[in-house]
Amino acid sequence: MTKPPRPLSLYDFRMESVRYELITLAAGEKIIRKAFVAGYFYHVTSGLVTAISEYQDNVLVGPRDTITLGGFMAHEIVNNSDASAELLIGAEPYEVLSWLKPAPIVYLFKADSINPFQKRLLLAMDLVIEEISNPETPPDQPTLERTAELIIFYFFRMVNPVDGRLYPFPSDPRIMASVEAINANPARQWTVGQLAEVAHMSRSAFSDRFHALVGDTPIRTLATIRLKVAARKMLEGQSIESAASQSGYGSEEAFNRAFKRQFNIPPGRWIRSLN
Repeated sequence: MTKPPRPLSLYDFRMESVRYELITLAAGEKIIRKAFVAGYFYHVTSGLVTAISEYQDNVLVGPRDTITLGGFMAHEIVNNSDASAELLIGAEPYEVLSWLKPAPIVYLFKADSINPFQKRLLLAMDLVIEEISNPETPPDQPTLERTAELIIFYFFRMVNPVDGRLYPFPSDPRIMASVEAINANPARQWTVGQLAEVAHMSRSAFSDRFHALVGDTPIRTLATIRLKVAARKMLEGQSIESAASQSGYGSEEAFNRAFKRQFNIPPGRWIRSLN
């Protein structure tokens, strides 16, 4: 296929040539995927499967769980159980998704997560299943592509579980490299100069280009990413102190102030409101 033009950001993103299928994976059966072919998600409707890749320990995916795997990595989906498993699989050509490099490589969305967007993701999955399996009406490709955009937006909104704002993901590879560096090591005390070096740009040119594409400064973006990372860690059961430390905050008090300033609610109250 012809490589599509790069969108300016996630807000301009459009899914193209998306494919869905409902499959039954028999006991002991596996799916083998090559790298640089497509980005995939696997939504288990029943049964248990294991996702295997070189980038992460094996991940068990249960009923109503969804796992995403980046298009540049080879992987396997294996049914190691004694019973069959039913899956909805979504695939998008690698050429369309390759610019979203800072996205999580492997991400598991648990059905029982307290993430406030989990219910919406499940509704979107059910919508796709109804669209492709209803015997009375054939599936419509434009509808499936727009639904795919809805699903990928929920993936990104779930990574920012407090206010659910979409991050723009600038398409300039240089700026993307700096965003990727922050995501890979949010606890590092980054400076604008260091991020400009990652982007192979001068400090002033980097700052101007970053702000033009992202809509914010590099340092404020760093602070936002740190808070998102900490929120995800709290959803996973980590204490506020641990989440703050692993996200680059020198003290729980400093983290509490930053979190409340950004989201208008203290982190402790936010996490309690979800339980």
